[in-house]
Formats: sequence, C-alpha cells, structure tokens
Amino acid sequence: MAPVRVIDYIIVHELSHLIVPEHNDKFWRIVKTTLPHYKEAKEWLRVHGIELHSIGRMHQSI
Repeated sequence: MAPVRVIDYIIVHELSHLIVPEHNDKFWRIVKTTLPHYKEAKEWLRVHGIELHSIGRMHQSI
C-alpha cells in the first residue's frame, strides 16, 4: 500500500542492517549511496506509517 519509492527505502534500510546493525553515520551513508533521496521516503513513513499498520491489522482480522 506504500509508494514504490517507500518500499524501496524499506528494503534498502533493512538490507543495510546486514552490514551495519545500528543507525550510525556509516549506516546512513550506505542507505544514501543506494537511495540518494531516502529522506523523502523516510518522511513519508513518518507521516503515513501508522496508516500502513492500520491496513495490516485490518487484513489480519479478516
């Protein structure tokens, strides 16, 4: 239900954790190298993420 750019960000974010477990400068450099505009997707999640959780809960109850 999220835009593709946000899904891409989530995937890159989680794969980056395979290299660097914490959210330090090295981690964010890896994310930025792959997705230079990652901050826009991160902000979208901050604003709309709760909506995705609501959709997930709705589907779990069906």
